[in-house]
Amino acid sequence: MVRVCRKRSLPERRRSRARLPSKAFAAEGSIHRVSPGTVVYCDATSLAQLPREYGYLPAVLVLTRVVSRPRAGIVTCDAGHKAVSADAGVPTCLVVGRPELTPLSPSEEHLPMALREEATGPHVGDALHLLPRHVCPTVNNFDCALLVRNGEVKSVEEVSARGREAPLLQATDQTVHLTS
Repeated sequence: MVRVCRKRSLPERRRSRARLPSKAFAAEGSIHRVSPGTVVYCDATSLAQLPREYGYLPAVLVLTRVVSRPRAGIVTCDAGHKAVSADAGVPTCLVVGRPELTPLSPSEEHLPMALREEATGPHVGDALHLLPRHVCPTVNNFDCALLVRNGEVKSVEEVSARGREAPLLQATDQTVHLTS
């Protein structure tokens, strides 16, 4: 990014990045502003792109439970695309500590996972932790976040950036009439 800015004679003093891991693109002597979300929370995509020596670790995991084992080789949990955003494609997430599970295409409420043939896998009722591939729209799905340290819930915090801005019509008191 820095090379592109210099080549195009763009001012180098300020740059803003979003989505891609920004630390990797910072230049010495520049003010590098990053958008929160992926950089702050970290996700599976960022972890795959960033060098390990940067030390990034996920700050968001989605807790889910196994709700069924509908047939051999399939495990289903209660975290569909309403819980883990599907905008990054399938698989929507990684299952932390469970390499034998591969998330498949989710429905709204459920996430089926393929179980590696020789593995026994989790049982109905077992908790799993999902690391989203794209964390920003995932976090936007929740009103609150549990802050956990060493397995203990320390606090419950409102997700203040959740939701969307109010429609402009509310601000202008205009009425829209639809005709057929």
